[in-house]
Amino acid sequence: MSSRIVKNEVAPGVIVEVEEFFVKYKNYSYLHCEWAVEQQLEKDKRIQQKIKRFKIKQAQRAHFFADMEEDPFNPDYVEVDRVLEVSYCEDKDTGEQVVYYLVKWCSLPYEDSTWELKGDVDQSKIEEFELLQAARPDSRRTERPPASLWKKRDQSREYRNSNVLRDYQLEGVNWLLFNWYNRRNCILADEMGLGKTIQSITFLEEIWRVGIRGPFLIIAPLSTIANWEREFRTWTHLNVIVYHGSMVSRQMLQQYEMYSRDPQVNNNINKQHRLAI
Repeated sequence: MSSRIVKNEVAPGVIVEVEEFFVKYKNYSYLHCEWAVEQQLEKDKRIQQKIKRFKIKQAQRAHFFADMEEDPFNPDYVEVDRVLEVSYCEDKDTGEQVVYYLVKWCSLPYEDSTWELKGDVDQSKIEEFELLQAARPDSRRTERPPASLWKKRDQSREYRNSNVLRDYQLEGVNWLLFNWYNRRNCILADEMGLGKTIQSITFLEEIWRVGIRGPFLIIAPLSTIANWEREFRTWTHLNVIVYHGSMVSRQMLQQYEMYSRDPQVNNNINKQHRLAI
């Protein structure tokens, strides 16, 4: 919540100052935040308590951060992270079909996902969702290729966004693949900053290209998960999901992200993994 003082004309020639509050409504996304006076918020029986708590926090911020300007909320909160589901309904007045998308927002947990009109959702994210829905997972088990098929790659292939491996990173990926083909456990351990994350990600990309479609499980410290997710999306087209959060968020992840849906069976979940599509 944020506040400001504005001048309103309550009668011809009569101007008074009123306090407006920048409000985020429950069950609505940050796209729908708006300025409202206290009288407009009286439907909430606890509005007086909320305003009181807001003013206390505002006074504390003014004391400690007097010279700093603060945004009402994180701009990421209005950036679409993923589209999870689509719903169609009919407008009672016009009879036209209305399309809603369930949106997971950047920097917010899955439990804060909201249904939004198609016009309010980034078209590129809708296209990503439609491609993912159209892809049919291959449930057939693919065996690991024999060691005789391993070949050392002398040059890096071009990954997503035209990214290529450095020579020492390519050496690491070759070594990982050699051990994988030979069914040998290994640990990639080198100096910090040389790109172990990228080598691991491109190693999984190479496995995917030979037909092992996952799902792949990455276990990482919470402090590095965001970096893993970013690098996956930078280097590959693999469908990367961060399984983390409250019980509600994890339930939503299981419902919308873990499995592919079969549109022919009343929208029930078809038990085929979609994580590595």
